[in-house]
Amino acid sequence: MNGEQHDLLRGSHPTAIFVRLTVASVLLLPLIALFAKPIAIELLPLYRMVFELITGDFRVLYLGLSYEGADSVIRMDVTLSRTIAVAGHLVVANAQGIASVTTLLGNIFQPGMVGLIAIMAWPSGSWRSILLRLIVLLLLALIETIVDIPLLLAGELWGLFLDNLSPGSWSALTAWAGFLQGGGRFVMGLAAAVTSIAASEYATSP
Repeated sequence: MNGEQHDLLRGSHPTAIFVRLTVASVLLLPLIALFAKPIAIELLPLYRMVFELITGDFRVLYLGLSYEGADSVIRMDVTLSRTIAVAGHLVVANAQGIASVTTLLGNIFQPGMVGLIAIMAWPSGSWRSILLRLIVLLLLALIETIVDIPLLLAGELWGLFLDNLSPGSWSALTAWAGFLQGGGRFVMGLAAAVTSIAASEYATSP
């Protein structure tokens, strides 16, 4: 029993968990740095589609990768597609009125990375269970990132209007953007990890 607990691959001893956590971090972080931009480029059309479904108030002029100093970011430039009401103020659509918002490229992968490191560190009874965890987590991470980035960009855009026209006003989109920026992605990554572990344990239990 003691040997099983200390098994570095599947053991539940804190030392075994720490070793797996370290190995997973060392292996995964460079891979994400290497493939982040190609993956982001493939996701951009999905982000644009979801953004346009979320809000019809903006017309997307540009959505792509850019730089802010040394940071790689996703940048969106938009203009109003119609006159809108914001906190009692009418904002008239103007083709020359352009708003830009950005988010760090790494935000795409943060929940998935947190979840992946967590499930690799957590003890498992079999390789089949680990494989099931990975499959469930990857599906959850894909769904999360397809929704996360468009919602964040939409929330940041509404935040620009509210800050100028009605400081202190609340909206669901800006509140969600604040949650994501305030550590929400870490929470979502852990939630995805717990869900994937529970699903794999249920599927592999006798």
